Amino acid sequence: MTAHLVWILLIYGVGAAVVHLMYIRQAVQAYHNGEDAHMTSLNRRATRYIVITSNDGDRVEWVMRSLSILAWLHRRPLHVTVLDDESIDDTLPILTRLVRYSHMDVSVISCHFSPGNPVLPKSGGEKQVVIDLRTANPLAGVPLVP
Repeated sequence: MTAHLVWILLIYGVGAAVVHLMYIRQAVQAYHNGEDAHMTSLNRRATRYIVITSNDGDRVEWVMRSLSILAWLHRRPLHVTVLDDESIDDTLPILTRLVRYSHMDVSVISCHFSPGNPVLPKSGGEKQVVIDLRTANPLAGVPLVP
């Protein structure tokens, strides 16, 4: 029993040490660049994810929760624009419920796309990642970890 407790404490200590070393490394890099380390981590470039849905109630919750976890892990501003292509299933009610509880800037727009040619919002200097849930493999080639 005590051996298990020692291992747990050892693993916790190693994890805490790794987090502190990563913060120190970031602070040293910011110092060499003439920046404040705390402000550098807070002012990272925002990323806008554009999620295109059409009757994707079975997949949209997983994608939105994954993006919320990603935003929390990276402590980075995350903006999500959901473009819904006239869904008639439970996609919009699921999104409405998730928007209330997410820690992201989410906007849901219902619209009709011309086939194969959606009009995407302008970036405004943000990095944009498009996730089209209407395709067979929507996450192929999408860098979920910026």
